[in-house]
Amino acid sequence: MRVLDLGCGFGRNITAPSVSASDEIVGVDIALDRLQSAAKKYPSRRFVDARAESLPFQDEAFGYIVCEVAMPYMNIPVALAEINRVLKPGGTVHISLHALRFTMHELTLAFPRPKALLFRLWVLTNGLILHCTGKTARIAGRYESFQTRRGISIALKRAGFAEIGFARPRDNFTKQLVVSARKLGVTRSDARQPAHASTALL
Repeated sequence: MRVLDLGCGFGRNITAPSVSASDEIVGVDIALDRLQSAAKKYPSRRFVDARAESLPFQDEAFGYIVCEVAMPYMNIPVALAEINRVLKPGGTVHISLHALRFTMHELTLAFPRPKALLFRLWVLTNGLILHCTGKTARIAGRYESFQTRRGISIALKRAGFAEIGFARPRDNFTKQLVVSARKLGVTRSDARQPAHASTALL
């Protein structure tokens, strides 16, 4: 199975139960220095410099996609649409999210810095927008938000996912939310080639 590690950073061991050591893992991140370190740490994997909102892969290229922590910083509806595009029908996406209490904790850390405080208030507002509409807004080129079950469920369903399930990590119960969902549909015969260039590190 081909597995996409979205927002892979410096690389990591993927502990999802559906992923095995024999799977082909492709890591994606926007930080080239982290990708270079990850390539040294995991020489058997492929690493690609790209954004989740514009993935340089063919349609239905992966059977499983994992995204640890990076999703809260993305344009979530656009990223989920791209995830759906590159995921095979019946494939699963596994995402770690920021719960409201994470953002509230970050808000307390922003005191007494005015700029940091204003930005955290924006993140809080953006999370409320996501909760109500399933969409995120942008400020200064950033989409950061917190995520609720309602908000991410709306976004996932719009992107073509079903069988949505939630969990809380035992070691971080108050600040993190984990969601998994399955792609519906049938295999497409007209998989299109990537329209965006990327930097690959082998």
